[in-house]
Amino acid sequence: MTTLIVIIVIVSLITPSIFIAKFTKELRANNNRNVQRKTILASGTPAQAQINSIRQTNVQVDDQPEVLLDLSVTKPDGETIHTVVRTVIPIISIPTFQRGNIIEVKHMTIDNELKFEVVGAYIP
Repeated sequence: MTTLIVIIVIVSLITPSIFIAKFTKELRANNNRNVQRKTILASGTPAQAQINSIRQTNVQVDDQPEVLLDLSVTKPDGETIHTVVRTVIPIISIPTFQRGNIIEVKHMTIDNELKFEVVGAYIP
């Protein structure tokens, strides 16, 4: 009986610790992503992008929809790049983000990878 109680106590102590560790790790990752996004928007190279398609992800951030934007980005040197950007757009800006529309984006190379962010996106 004592062994069972000890096992229950140990499990009840370990389970919240694992949850807290995972939760903290996820919060740090989200914070790092938001810092990176803000850096791209503040210091990135501007470009024009045509929206090829928009799909909602069924995720909302502060009641704003997260979407996947399939974009054809034309860089200032004329090079066109196809990319898909996961971003959150303000609900009042939805008419701006329709297929065929041209939007402003910024891009930056981070860790040898070209990253894009949408100007006017919602960043918490």
